[in-house]
Amino acid sequence: MIRFPLLLLLLLLRCAGPAWAQRPTEQVLYLKNGWILRGQLLTAPTADPLRLQTADRNEFVFRQAEVDSLRQRYQPVESGLHAAYKSRGFGHYTELGALAGRNTSSSVNTSAFSFQTVNGYKFNQWLYTGLGVGADLYATQSIVPVFASVRGDFTRRGTILPFYFLDVGYGFNITGRDNTLTQPVTYEGGSLWALGVGMKVLFNNNTGFLLSVGYRTQRTTLLREATPPEPVTFERIAIRAGFAF
Repeated sequence: MIRFPLLLLLLLLRCAGPAWAQRPTEQVLYLKNGWILRGQLLTAPTADPLRLQTADRNEFVFRQAEVDSLRQRYQPVESGLHAAYKSRGFGHYTELGALAGRNTSSSVNTSAFSFQTVNGYKFNQWLYTGLGVGADLYATQSIVPVFASVRGDFTRRGTILPFYFLDVGYGFNITGRDNTLTQPVTYEGGSLWALGVGMKVLFNNNTGFLLSVGYRTQRTTLLREATPPEPVTFERIAIRAGFAF
């Protein structure tokens, strides 16, 4: 049972890896007079004269005789858009999408609609904790999940921030009682958990558009008179889009 979600998470991390592994770089020009200029070259490194454009779009021209060395470095966290990264404070996530997959203990095989919102506090790049509530609408049952969420960003560089999430809680079953069947059924809720990865595309500061993929398990129980309780487990692939700030 547990192997599938772990394999899924490893696959998602492998696919998303190149996105957060890429770090912006810049050329650092060291001059013999002691100047140090950072930016992007507009000419070949061996050109004479050498032209360099800085982050504020100013252009500098130097003869090769004035150059001591030229190196390529990663951009510091404080430069460019990275200065706007929100390292701590209140955070909000709203997501909706589909829960696709096959139940392990039911013949129902249709996709479900899912909506959730999470509010919490971001302590640092790697740790955000919050409380969430939502609605999962399966073919035969309607669930209101209430859960704790742990999230974090794999990088703080650039405008695309890959993140992970782990949700654990309880799904309240609001389907109620179905008296139209030969044996009336009462639907009860159960525990839930989910894990996965996603990407946040920043608009400004920490506000951005979300895309995520994860594995989600929701347990419920069917109660009938004179028969033992029937457990039902929904195991789904959650594909969501939304926004965060």
